[in-house]
Amino acid sequence: AGIIPTTNPTSTVFYKALLALKTRNCIVFSPHPRAARCTIEAARIVRDAAIAAGAPKNCIGWITKPTVELSGYLMKHPRTSCILATGGPAMVNAAYSSGKPALGVGPGNNCAIVDELCDLKDAVSSIIVSKTFDNGVVCASEQSCVVVESVYEEFKKELAYRGCYLMNAEETDKVGKHCLPLNKNGVCQMNPTTVGTSARSIAEGAGLTIPKEHPCKVLVGEGDHKLISHTYPMGLEKLSPVLGLFKAKDFKEAVEIAAKAVHLAGKGHTASIHTAYQAQDRIDLFSHTLQAGRLLVNQPSALGGIGDLYNFMLAPTLTIGCGSHGGNSVSENVGPKHLLNYKSVTIKRENTLWFKAPPKVYFNKGCLEESLKELFHFKRAFIITDKILVDLGYTDRITKPLKEKNIELTIFHEVVPDPDLACCHKCLDQIKAFKPDLFIALGGGSAMDLMK
Repeated sequence: AGIIPTTNPTSTVFYKALLALKTRNCIVFSPHPRAARCTIEAARIVRDAAIAAGAPKNCIGWITKPTVELSGYLMKHPRTSCILATGGPAMVNAAYSSGKPALGVGPGNNCAIVDELCDLKDAVSSIIVSKTFDNGVVCASEQSCVVVESVYEEFKKELAYRGCYLMNAEETDKVGKHCLPLNKNGVCQMNPTTVGTSARSIAEGAGLTIPKEHPCKVLVGEGDHKLISHTYPMGLEKLSPVLGLFKAKDFKEAVEIAAKAVHLAGKGHTASIHTAYQAQDRIDLFSHTLQAGRLLVNQPSALGGIGDLYNFMLAPTLTIGCGSHGGNSVSENVGPKHLLNYKSVTIKRENTLWFKAPPKVYFNKGCLEESLKELFHFKRAFIITDKILVDLGYTDRITKPLKEKNIELTIFHEVVPDPDLACCHKCLDQIKAFKPDLFIALGGGSAMDLMK
């Protein structure tokens, strides 16, 4: 089952259809009622192309007249084995509550950090590229920016020079209320008529008069970061070429402001920073502080977040998982691998056993005296044996040659058959006190085992 939002009613269809076809799955789409016609047309285009290439006749289907009830029925249908859910929190939660495995995605609210170490022109260019791509509809795009105070005015000038419209306080308030008016619960709710529309169209809808000759690429509204909340539009997701702008006194505060915005309404999704490539300490602070699955450095957030264009770390996707931070099952870019079941065939194996033999083994008459010559360069010898061998004088044949070479030694002669932990600890206490550089075991298996 493919749940399609009104914010991405066609590209999401193409992507989910390709995921299904690549993994030999059929898919049935549930469009959003406001975007049903374009979603169905997109699904029809892919279906016809797939059938022409040899795919089964009913590989792609859709609900012609979508309702909440039909979407719920589709998700709970016995033949539905997995759900790809893109949409608002209510729809994603419904997918996870359906009793079927679901891959849901959450909202983004990236507040991009711009510090005094970055290439300012490149940062502004990247943000404009991101916000103007598909009129800012990609959920990974920058919804706001926080700029370090020392370069704040220069950043604004560069935005204006590149064709962005810097709104005054009154205009910012009008656009904010137009894009995210307060609902009956007193919190901002996205106006679907502004999603993915041009900056000029949004400005006109909000009652702004912008000169025709102005490029009006992005509407920029300065705000107060202390007001970031669910009732403050400039600090929330807008999915349009409207950008909130905040000032930070230093880099540390910029990270705190960005985290506040991301954690408020975009946990687990995407965060971005523009700084010097060699400023690893700043990149580390940014990545350790913000709870986001995609942490982008010096790249357009929309295009960097969907992968493959500005980096080779993220898999290309149009379905972005937000992990447990965002209430999703995966935190990476959703791809074909997530629609496959994997089988593992295992054959019984046993752990490999081995032993290390000494480089030399001495035997025959006189071998003891000859072998001891190999040990004369050591300084402190610890001999492990049992009392019987000491009483019979066998240890003397070892200690005498060592003493003649001024090697200090001590003897642990309390080895018992099959030494237990008590015996081991007692021997170890003496070893720690003596600090030998040579161990010698004299006797049978028990002495050997204890030495090892």
